[in-house]
Formats: sequence, structure tokens, C-alpha cells
Amino acid sequence: MEKNIYKFSDCISHCGFHNLPNGLEKYFDLYEEGFQGEIIDKSFLKDCFQRFNVPEAKRKLMENALGEIEEDSILCYFTRFLIWDMCLAMKRFEDNYYNNLVPTCLHNYKEYYPFILLLACVKPSMEMLQNKGVPLKYYEEIPYTPMRKQFDKWILQEDITVSDFPWDINFYTCSIFLMDRFYFIPCKLEEGLSVYRNRVNNRVVALQHANNEFRRDGQFNGTNEVFDDKGKFLSQWNEDDLSIRANAINPMGYVEQTPVILLKADWRLTLTKGDILLAFHIPDGPGYTPQRVRNSMELALDFYATYFRELGIKGFWSESWLYDSRISLVMEYEKSNIVKVQSQFYRYPIKTSDRMLLERVFGDKDVDLSKVICTSNLQQAIIGYMKTGARFNTISMFVLKEDVVKIGDCPYISTDDIESFKTVVDSHMA
Repeated sequence: MEKNIYKFSDCISHCGFHNLPNGLEKYFDLYEEGFQGEIIDKSFLKDCFQRFNVPEAKRKLMENALGEIEEDSILCYFTRFLIWDMCLAMKRFEDNYYNNLVPTCLHNYKEYYPFILLLACVKPSMEMLQNKGVPLKYYEEIPYTPMRKQFDKWILQEDITVSDFPWDINFYTCSIFLMDRFYFIPCKLEEGLSVYRNRVNNRVVALQHANNEFRRDGQFNGTNEVFDDKGKFLSQWNEDDLSIRANAINPMGYVEQTPVILLKADWRLTLTKGDILLAFHIPDGPGYTPQRVRNSMELALDFYATYFRELGIKGFWSESWLYDSRISLVMEYEKSNIVKVQSQFYRYPIKTSDRMLLERVFGDKDVDLSKVICTSNLQQAIIGYMKTGARFNTISMFVLKEDVVKIGDCPYISTDDIESFKTVVDSHMA
């Protein structure tokens, strides 16, 4: 192996990237040039062209773009480093997320670079999984999910730009896996909370870390740019050798204003910031039911315990408009899969807005609800609720791995939790 032949600063200066991930230089210093030759394996590229019926003229454009990158020795070298790092970064679960990268040193094919970079990750990522012993069936089709859309966009719309680079990279690096109905990819718990399990009855309680400001309704003050100056409160955390006094997070998705006390002899820490979870992603389509959630999560736990045991997966995490407990106020449990599924999770607030809900339910984050012609009961219910002045917002959730077998039986939420939520929700509007 040959250590890097260029300095990081020289590469940055020459290539002209403006949005590289933070902390990339330390990995550049670890990089060793492991191969010489093409950025993208030509046989793989040919297979892609054939699979997606790419016209000859466009094949030539892609080959010309590759040629321009490879003819620039510094850009070519740094591109190989980026491929190496991107394939590893998806396994490191760090915060140095990649966005669209466009080198200013390219003269004719700048817009091709992000897609080329993604395509170049497929083969080395597959080889990494093969060397790890992961069966091909788990990843052989994964990169082609966004790739098909990307090629179609290029062929039909004359647009080769990558719309969502941070999301698509998960597929091109074969880092995300489809288990039955849902996608899973490792992540770190980033929010400031700690989760405890009772040593006797297995009850689970999440505690909010200190010095966060909340409204009376238990949502972050400023959610949806709505503030509660009169009723706001700060979360507390007072700990000694025997106990912790802090604000509990109600599993309906809000922080309770009155602190609770947990005796350390009775409770054990089971999840906290920095622990590794499996991010739970929901593709479009039927089958959004508690049963399919449980089956998918069980398959995911078995898969990661078999092939990525070193990660020490603690459970599952996700954030979505689908988890907002306010939906349970306007949709009946028995008639709504959204309500049935959200009731299986331990939900907690994050400082967000209702823009994700508006986009997914109405197709536009900035929709004028007064002009909407409703085509579903959900749309009608949401509009009716928001006419009162109330707002929805995105909520996060977790499921501990030990509780996956209980999905379907609402493992975290009690009747008292539901009633408490009803008394608190929208109280800041008073």
C-alpha cells in the first residue's frame, strides 16, 4: 500500500469542494491508495447502462465525464479517497454526513460528479459485505432502488443532478437493508435523554436531560415557532449515588412538568445518548401494521446479531409525522393503522414543525389548507383539527430490542398515559 501522495490542503485547494464533512482530514491521513485504475469498474458501468436502457449518446457523456475526472491526477486521487471514506462512513455512524459534492476544478461535467461518486461506491461496498460473509440476497438489489429513479430522471428529463444525496448514499453504499416491509440502518441516539428499566416489573421510563425549555404541553418551546412564555419550564436533572430526580417523558410523546424520582437500586440504565440503534424507515405502500413492524424488527435484530454483532444494537429509532399523538385525537384506533402503529412505540418530543406532515399528507409543505379539496378521511381530520388553531409536529420514537416481541400489545403506553396526554395537549394555547 502507498500512503497518500498529496496533502489534504493541496487537494482541497485544487478540487474546490465547499461542503466536505467535518473532520475528514483525520481520515485522509489514514488513507492508503489501495488500487490503481478506473474510478468505476467498466463492466459494472456497462451493466448499469444495459439494465436501465441508457442511450448511446448518454453513455458517451458519462464516459467523457469519467475521463475528465481521471485525467486530473489530484481530483482522481481525492475522488478515490472519498469513495473509500463514504463506504466506511456509513459503517462509522458519525456525524460527518455527506451532501452533494461538486468540484470546481471540473470544466465540462461538474453536474455529473455526484452521481458518478455514488455509482463508484457500489462495487467496493458489495465487496466489503461479501468479505464479511453477508449473503448476496440482502444487498444485491439495494443500490438499484435509487439508481433506477436517477437514470430515468437523466434519460427522460435530461437531469442528472442528485436530489437527495445524504439519503441515496445509504443505498449506493449498501448500508441500508430491507427486512420484510421496512428499511433499517444503524444510527446513534443523538437526543438528550436516558432510558431506564425497572428491575422488578420491567417498566420503562425515559428521562429528559437538563436545561431544555418546554411549553405547558410538554413540547419544546418554539415548536412550530409557537412559544409559551407564561407556562414554559426547564427540564431538571439532579443525581446522587442513590437516586435521579428528573422530568419523565410520557410515552405519548411529551415531557411531564413535575419531576419524578428513580431509585438507582430499582432501575437500570438501558439506553442513552450515543448508543447504537437501528433507524427505522418506512417506504410507501400497504402493510403499515403492528404485525409487519414486529416481524420486520425481529428479522432486523437477527440479521444484525448475525453479521454485525460488534455494533451492540440496543433497539430501534425513528422520527416521523406519523408518530404525533395528536393524530390519535382525530382518528380512531380501530380504524387507523397510523394510530395502531404509533401506539407500539415510546415517543418523545423533538423541536420540529408540522411541515413534514403537510408535505406527506397534502403534497406541499406550504399548502393553503383553506383551498384543499379533501380526498381522504385523514386529510379531513387534520384540517378540522388545525382550524382550531392547533398544530401537529414531527415526533421521535424508540423501541428497545427486548420489547419487540410485545409489539401489538402497546408495550409502553398505559391508559393513564393516554388520559394524561389528553389533559396536557394544546394546554399552551389557553
